[in-house]
Amino acid sequence: MSKLPEKFLGSLKTAIKGIVRVYKTELSFRIQFWFGIIVMTQIFYWPIGEIKRLILFLLIFLIWVLEILNTTFEKLFDEIEKRYHERIGYLKDILAGGVLIMTIGSVLIGLLVFWPYIIDVALLSIIESILIIIFLYLAREVKKITKK
Repeated sequence: MSKLPEKFLGSLKTAIKGIVRVYKTELSFRIQFWFGIIVMTQIFYWPIGEIKRLILFLLIFLIWVLEILNTTFEKLFDEIEKRYHERIGYLKDILAGGVLIMTIGSVLIGLLVFWPYIIDVALLSIIESILIIIFLYLAREVKKITKK
């Protein structure tokens, strides 16, 4: 029997261990991870269409990968920083800037995709708030009348 499945399972275990390690040690990855999960739940909740869903999934996974690469290079640079302090800081800034650009672009695309639903929810929320205020006002007035 071939050792391919065994090697593959070993590689898979190592990859998962790496993801877990980044998750446990890097706040920025955890933030990106949970925002991605939130967006994924919204992808299935709203009727946005298949192409938009695919684009959003691609963006989420791309940001996660970029965040992992950024962390990887930062750790590598930290190991050699003692000799090349100024240049290493420059490279780390560039990597972080790349992740930031991708994140901003993804947020803008997400807003474009979800904008009609955001407006609907916001309007509904405003209407609900107004109705609650009216109800509370009327309840207070009824209470005043019944006390007399």
